[in-house]
Parts: sequence; C-alpha cells; structure tokens
Amino acid sequence: MKAYTIFRGLVRLRKLRRLKWLWLSLLIGGVLCYGALEGWQRYDHEFAVADELPYYHVKPRPADDTLRVVIIGDSWAEWHVTLGCDSLIQKYAHRVTEEPLKCVTRGKSGAKTKDVYHFMFTSQTKEVTWDHDYCTQPLLEEHPDYCVIMVGINDCWKKRPLSYYTGNYRLILRLLLANGIRPVVMEIPDFDLTGWIDLHSIKIKYPYRFFSLLFGIWDDDIDVFRNALKDMLRETGLSDSVLYIPQDHWLPKNHNFTEDIYQQDHVHLNLDGLHVLDSCIITDIIADWEKRNRNTQP
Repeated sequence: MKAYTIFRGLVRLRKLRRLKWLWLSLLIGGVLCYGALEGWQRYDHEFAVADELPYYHVKPRPADDTLRVVIIGDSWAEWHVTLGCDSLIQKYAHRVTEEPLKCVTRGKSGAKTKDVYHFMFTSQTKEVTWDHDYCTQPLLEEHPDYCVIMVGINDCWKKRPLSYYTGNYRLILRLLLANGIRPVVMEIPDFDLTGWIDLHSIKIKYPYRFFSLLFGIWDDDIDVFRNALKDMLRETGLSDSVLYIPQDHWLPKNHNFTEDIYQQDHVHLNLDGLHVLDSCIITDIIADWEKRNRNTQP
C-alpha cells in the first residue's frame, strides 16, 4: 500500500511537471507572439511606406488673381513660421510680380516623409491632439496654386530605407496632383549630417548606425537620398508634373556651413539663410507660374 501511494505521488508529480512546462511554454509563446506583433507594428510604423489613403477633394480655386503658396514639411518649414518668413516670401514676390501673393506655412520638427503625408489628412491627426496642430489638410483645402515640400532631412539622418523616403514622397505628390496643386520639390539641402548624429546620445545614434548597415546606407551621404528621389520622379513619370529646385540652385558653393546662413547646429538656416532660400523659391515659382499661364492661353 505504501509503495502504491509513493507510485501515485510520483505520477502526480510528473503530471504537475508536465503541466508546469505546458503553462511555461504557453507563457513563453504568448510573450514571443506579442513581441513579434509589437515588433512588426513598430517596423511598419517606422520603416514601411504608408498605405495610400483615399483622396479628398479640395474646393475650387478662388476666381481671383492671388497666387497662393503653401509650405509643408519638417523643422525647416517650422523655422520658416517661427522666423516670420511667410511675410518675407510675400515681400520678395512684390519685387518680381504685380500679382498679389499669399503664403502660409506649417511644419513639425522631426517629421519624416511618412509623417508629412499623414499630416495631410485630418483623420490621421485627430487621435493625437498635439499632432492635430500640424495637420495641413485645412491649408490644402484652400486650393493653393503651389505646395512647397520641405522634407527629407529626418529620413536621411535617421537612416530610413530609400524606399521609405521615395515611397512616402510619391504619396505626397499624388495627393497634391490629384487636386490640381503644383508640387515644389525641394531637394534635401546640405547639412552637417555626421555632426548632427554625433550630437545625440548613444542610445539614439547607435540604433541609427545599425539601421544604416541594415538598409545598405553605408556612409553619411545625402546624395543617395537625392538620387533616389530623382530616380523615383523619372521612373514614375512625375518629373514633368513638379517644380524641382536643386539645393545647389540657391545654396552658395563652398558654404562650409557658415553661420552667415546656418544656425549654430549647421542643420537649420538662420534668418539670412531663409532670405536666400525664399528669394530662390518665389523667383522660381513665379517664373513657372507665368510660363504655365502663357502655355494655357489660346
């Protein structure tokens, strides 16, 4: 009887051990599945091209002679607002045209191309109240003639895949063109890429170094992003539908990030630098506007 009791005890112990391993396996499996799901969602958010959202249609263009320009993008657009350069563009416009011009800018520091695309949709920014302030749909619904796109620096220094940069940029262009708004593509300007990365803490800059290896962006090279965008515009046939402004069209050669035009971070322009940039932007826009109007006249 005693031996039988011991045997039953051993059997029960073995069953408990099996149940223990079963529950442990289920727990580990659940944690792994949750981690995989979280990892995929993070990858999808940070590295995958956005799903194209249904187009909305802006109201008809006002029947007046005012040339309307909207600027959207990252911190370069945000600094454009901070330093009061919307009025600066209007000032430069008066020097080259008699037509009235209105300029409105909205940008968000740190924004990548995917963020800028989502900011074009009110429904994508309502859920996060602090993002709602950066929504550009109200600006676009006023049917501007031109939309200047200042984005790409954060895609570049945060080492996002080239497909991420060009894919999201293409979505921005498609929405603008679907509403008869002429995109102004600002090529990624020179900025102190290596110095900017090194300014950040180890926990920030080392993951970006890892991303550069993961996505084949070996060096701190802005040109790979510039060339990828040009290739996308050519391959998709969008080159003729946009006004493209290369960075060497306005940025002085051998500037060496001089603080005559750059801020101390050698990434953002100061007020004098924005004078140089805005003068080029508005001159090119008005020249393009007059050329297109001549071509449409009978």
